[in-house]
Amino acid sequence: MITATSFAGPLPPPQILEDYNRIVPGSANRILSMAEKQADHRRRLETQITSSDITNSRVGLVFGLVIGLGGIAAATVIAIYGHPQAGVGMGLLTLGSLVSVFVYGSRIRMKERQAKWEHYRSAER
Repeated sequence: MITATSFAGPLPPPQILEDYNRIVPGSANRILSMAEKQADHRRRLETQITSSDITNSRVGLVFGLVIGLGGIAAATVIAIYGHPQAGVGMGLLTLGSLVSVFVYGSRIRMKERQAKWEHYRSAER
């Protein structure tokens, strides 16, 4: 007779922990400690990634505002100094670029959320 055992997750089932502890005394505590350290490490990384994403988002918004205002100011100056068609073209190009970047970023974030949701749903089953 062949018996196979498998488990998923950071910790083995209690029976296997007990077997480890019987073979090497104190090993169950070491395994639990290792799992706790890994969980803490993962939480710290997730916190750092989230903070970094928020900072990057804010910096992106500020740069977008500066670029947008600069483009509109340049378009206004060009139009005032005798080239109204070029000024309108530059203004439309500036606004169109900013809107397209915003829409593209929104779609990517939506796809990421959908993928995470699907992964979460499939893990529940």
